[in-house]
Amino acid sequence: MRRLGQWLPAMLALLALVLPAAAWAQQSPAAPAQPTRDGGDVTLFVRNTIRVEHWRFFEPRAGGGDPVYTTFGFRLLAGVRQTRPRFEWTAAAQYVQFGGLPERSIGPGPLGTGATYFDHQRETNPGHVYLRLANLQVRNVLPGLHIRGGRMPYTSGAETPSGDAAIEAVKRQRLDSRLVGEFEWSMYQRTFDGARADWRAADRVHVTASALWPTQGGFEAHAGASLADVRVAGGTVDLLPSASRPHTQLQGFVFAYDDTREVTARPDNTFRPAAAADISLRTFGGSIVGVYPAGAGRLDALGWFALQRGDWYDASHRATAFALEAGHQWTGSPGAPWLRAGWNRASGDGDPGDDEHATFLPMLPTARKYALSATYTSMNVDDRFAQILARPHARVSLRADVHHLRLVEDADLWYAGSGATRRSGAIFGYAGRRSGGNRTLGTIVEGAVDVNILPQWSVNAYAGWMRGGDVVRSLFAENRLTFAYFENVLQF
Repeated sequence: MRRLGQWLPAMLALLALVLPAAAWAQQSPAAPAQPTRDGGDVTLFVRNTIRVEHWRFFEPRAGGGDPVYTTFGFRLLAGVRQTRPRFEWTAAAQYVQFGGLPERSIGPGPLGTGATYFDHQRETNPGHVYLRLANLQVRNVLPGLHIRGGRMPYTSGAETPSGDAAIEAVKRQRLDSRLVGEFEWSMYQRTFDGARADWRAADRVHVTASALWPTQGGFEAHAGASLADVRVAGGTVDLLPSASRPHTQLQGFVFAYDDTREVTARPDNTFRPAAAADISLRTFGGSIVGVYPAGAGRLDALGWFALQRGDWYDASHRATAFALEAGHQWTGSPGAPWLRAGWNRASGDGDPGDDEHATFLPMLPTARKYALSATYTSMNVDDRFAQILARPHARVSLRADVHHLRLVEDADLWYAGSGATRRSGAIFGYAGRRSGGNRTLGTIVEGAVDVNILPQWSVNAYAGWMRGGDVVRSLFAENRLTFAYFENVLQF
């Protein structure tokens, strides 16, 4: 079995070369799904992701881990879906295999995502098969009411499509998954067990209610097991664009988050021991997204805010977060360049000795949507950024960002993570490093390119460079970080 583990990464790399040939063979129009006897359509779907990551993390001081390594990841999703006028069901399994996770890249803390994967399972070539999806949606249980139950995806902020492609582009990049998401970029990902109801209360009003339990995943190889001790209940109300409010979508939301897992890590600045998690939070807030014609292009604006109240272990919890962003796209120019800038801020805790916890907890997000370098998350962080996006060709998308990062409170920690990954043990899913009494985290310059070679085949690449500030220099011997990856994606 060990020999298989050594050879499997090479075998999967060979598969990465063979599968694109299958994609070329699929250029002719696919045969339509065969209808069932009573008119329902059955669709088989497959998605394969192969990724190579390279890290050169900040150089630790003497005795620390190895900051330089390259890892290989393979993910295969295969499923079936049947769609009928009154219902739809989906079932899918997923297989993930790693090669070359670094076993000596921890200290201080995991040095990059490869080290975090290894820290969860202490294996260099882990592989696992698990149930990714198994859900049923029944439509029009009552007029306008749809109900879905089982193992399903869920993305906060994306509950209701606006019907406006420009608004959806902003939401997809800068609103989705801020509080609850599928941890999509991680190889194991995350899904949810539970139920969801969607009701179109009026022509332009949409209400969603959900009760969810996340699965293990993210960086945890034994993905698919339900986290019964993490409970999320949510409600959203969306006001869609209308004649009196064109090009604008508004949402109000409330989420309840309760976590009583048997995990001994406590992600805060008190450094107190914990026998288990003891968190009960309520998050209230709203968002507004608008995209408006402006000369030879269009102007976009996004506002998002969240207020948290509740209990954090032996303290009360009061925290806030907000995002203010705007941009302009020159839709009539070659490449349709889109320039955006924004300010994202999540509160921190300024006094670890009092009886109030003030670090914003983003619950179960897909943090990398807002931190492409995966070196920080929306806890105790002030993020000022500018970015430019362009499409020089119909099949090519480009993106470049610059982020200046500071900690909100120097008495709090530099946090990273995307929420709960396992149901017990010494890993919470969020972790923090001491700030050394400093606030400047650093500046990141990063870029990404996505190329759709065929409808079934795309390749993606990313490279990011970070110059660490006083926070990094207080912990590491050298303050330069590089992270890059190349990804091949096939889907049928």
